[in-house]
Amino acid sequence: MELVTPIKPKSINKQATEVLEFLNEKTGRSYRPTNVNITFIRARLAEGYTIEEMRAVVAMKCREWPKGHDMNKYLRPATLFNNEKFNQYAGELDYGD
Repeated sequence: MELVTPIKPKSINKQATEVLEFLNEKTGRSYRPTNVNITFIRARLAEGYTIEEMRAVVAMKCREWPKGHDMNKYLRPATLFNNEKFNQYAGELDYGD
């Protein structure tokens, strides 16, 4: 009988950094993985949101708030990933029923 070692999930910090890098890629900004920026993302991961859901929210808001839009300045970790706002944004995702 062969023993299978379970694959350890990525650490929550590594996942949070991955989400932050995606935000930077989509916005052309350079948010650093500081405690201030990562804390919001880690909290959403701890609530059970997936990296894919978080990336989907970032992509959706980037489409809704392109450069030149008044809300574009809010494409930042403190706005996108705070508890109240993120739950609302995640609720707006279209999963294609």
